Amino acid sequence: MKLGNRIKRIRLLKGLKQADICHGIISPTHYSNIENCRYTPSIDTLKLLAARLEVPERYFHNIYEDTTEMQNILSTLESKIDKESVEEVQQYLDLHQEQFRYIPSIRQEYYFLLLKFLALVKMEQDNLAIELYENEIAMIEIDESQLFVSTRHQYLYVTAVYHFYVGDFKESGERFKRLLVMNEDQLLNARISYNIAMAHFHLCQFERALKYAIEAKDLYLKLHEWMKAGDSYNLIAISLIEKNELDQATEYINRGFNICRPEFHNLKSLLHHNLALILYEKQQFEEALIQINAAIKYKKTISYADNYISIKLRLEILLELNQLSYVESQIPLLVSNIRTKKNKAGYYFFAARVYYKKGDFEKYEDDIQRSIELYKEHIDLKQLILASEDYATYLAMNKKYKKAFEMQLLCTECLKKM
Repeated sequence: MKLGNRIKRIRLLKGLKQADICHGIISPTHYSNIENCRYTPSIDTLKLLAARLEVPERYFHNIYEDTTEMQNILSTLESKIDKESVEEVQQYLDLHQEQFRYIPSIRQEYYFLLLKFLALVKMEQDNLAIELYENEIAMIEIDESQLFVSTRHQYLYVTAVYHFYVGDFKESGERFKRLLVMNEDQLLNARISYNIAMAHFHLCQFERALKYAIEAKDLYLKLHEWMKAGDSYNLIAISLIEKNELDQATEYINRGFNICRPEFHNLKSLLHHNLALILYEKQQFEEALIQINAAIKYKKTISYADNYISIKLRLEILLELNQLSYVESQIPLLVSNIRTKKNKAGYYFFAARVYYKKGDFEKYEDDIQRSIELYKEHIDLKQLILASEDYATYLAMNKKYKKAFEMQLLCTECLKKM
């Protein structure tokens, strides 16, 4: 966390070479020494470098001096990310946009980047959060002795979340567990336990997911954090669905409904969605359709709702009800709500099933292969097994035994990882 590191980071963010910056100011060797923190530039040199990089001069001065004003702004932002709506977080970021652009204190700028990452995650802008981590947060050389304890913990938390979003669920879970041991705040421990449960869920370790989800639920109930307790009930329910314990899963969904307040639209949408999933697994498709329609209705009232998963489940239910023509007419709506490559993989898998029902086997093969490749890339073991099993069955029926065997091997590899 030194001046040279800041200069280098700004240069790289602007896509410039060292020669582009130092030309006509100082020699390339001298500039390289500045970036590598082997030499401290003069005030005159800093002024010229700031102009060349198009940043305020103050951005290269007083870099180790925190200000009370910025600390108060950052504390408020942290509170809003934790407690307030997505819209309020975005409004606050917009209000202080100019102050956040170039924060002189390296320590306070670093803390802002960590908070900005969490704000992007809250707004479900996962790809932007990943880019921020890789292009800015990871570029800052950290000297932990210069960080406050709270910043150190926030860095560990953000890094664990980053690994979760890039699909490295094992690393994410391990980092969260290290933070759990270090932390004494019950509310943060509840959130960490929830995230550990999510990591285990994505690793298909459902017993472990249940353990940590129940711990999170108990802490949230103790702290009267009803919305987050409801989220934990949801996570417990979907873990039980994966264990095919559908009646018990329904009990936890109903407990979630029991603590819902009228304004908890997001929680209600998730509970209705997962109840629809349970009914779908029980092949009670008409009842499932009622529940998924309720989920979508609530999501329409939420600005940053993930509509994709509910729209997709609704179309899967309608496909089981043999409403093929209507399903085809709604596929553009599904496509318009794709946010991530994982969503795209799910779309290809679903589209493949539609083509299969229509008897268009060439398009079925194209899309099922696309989905398998994307699921491999994003380490979704459960969906990868479902897609490869589906394809293996089709290949065997068409006497393409070599390729069918390859798909079965892929299933076996996934099961071993699970």
